[in-house]
Amino acid sequence: MWGMSDSDEEYSESDEDMELQKEEPPPGVTGLALAEHYLGHCYRLSLRLLLTGQHTPSIVAVPTPNGLGLDDGTLRKCISIISRDVEMDDIDVSRVCLRTLRKTVSGSSIPSSQPRNADILVRIYSPATPKYIDVHIKYHCRSRMYEIEWFYSLGYSIYNRISGSADTYRDPSTNGPPSRWHTRGGWQSICWGYYDDDGNYGRRWRRIEVAEMGLHEDGVLDVHEVLFGPIDTPPNDNVDAVLEYRKKLVATVRLLFAAVGIRYGVACTDEETDERPEDYMLEGLGDKWVARGVREACGFQLSKDAEAASRGQEERREAAAGEDDIDCEDDFSDDGWF
Repeated sequence: MWGMSDSDEEYSESDEDMELQKEEPPPGVTGLALAEHYLGHCYRLSLRLLLTGQHTPSIVAVPTPNGLGLDDGTLRKCISIISRDVEMDDIDVSRVCLRTLRKTVSGSSIPSSQPRNADILVRIYSPATPKYIDVHIKYHCRSRMYEIEWFYSLGYSIYNRISGSADTYRDPSTNGPPSRWHTRGGWQSICWGYYDDDGNYGRRWRRIEVAEMGLHEDGVLDVHEVLFGPIDTPPNDNVDAVLEYRKKLVATVRLLFAAVGIRYGVACTDEETDERPEDYMLEGLGDKWVARGVREACGFQLSKDAEAASRGQEERREAAAGEDDIDCEDDFSDDGWF
């Protein structure tokens, strides 16, 4: 399995301290209430903040696209869960190596309760055309004694005509590395990542991030056209129109994330900041390359993005070389973990 250590026996003791939880839906719960039960607080924030116009600074709300005149909450009604399998971790941080925790919280944090495994397929019906888009994520993140297992891929598939039954869908192939999961059978990649564990495990484990943004500008325009209709490119000398255009495209991409319960705030101006998801770790280091990749796919970059990309490359080099290593033996005492 992707991202797993060659030896599970090494971690048998620490595994006992990780309680695996799997929710069951309550009887009689359907529709949006069922979606909120399954995907939880993050789902409610994602859809309500993103889709109703109720937002806080640095969170871009979805504008009413192309004068469609949609009422608040309309898009929430267009989202349907096709399949969902999520296992949650309750991590006993006292049993996790401080070296691992320091590396994690220094850049991309892992909450005390987070998905260990997630396989979610969601459908977004267009409120403007007889079309729909399926969004799929397969995700794994698990803290071991000295390591963090982490891999995922997020992708989408466009259906330009409604045919067959409501539960007909293209099953994404998850054979091979995550970079290939959403590149076949009508699926297109949004982003993917994993920690390379080839010969990299145990006390000298390093955060070797292998990741890429698969989304491109034509793909964003296709998604927007399917969901909301075509969008016209504004003249470059109309600053307000250009910003509104950018916000619409970014909000379109954020809708794909929000549909599977991922809230990622993507800045559209230099005054705004990117805000990572609380539950899902989409980046393995401190570099917020996903937000930067969303902007690039929407046809623009901020003035700070080039410098941030350079710092991200340097961070990957240092992490791969082990220059940020902290020996786990320093974290262990006769009484146990500090």
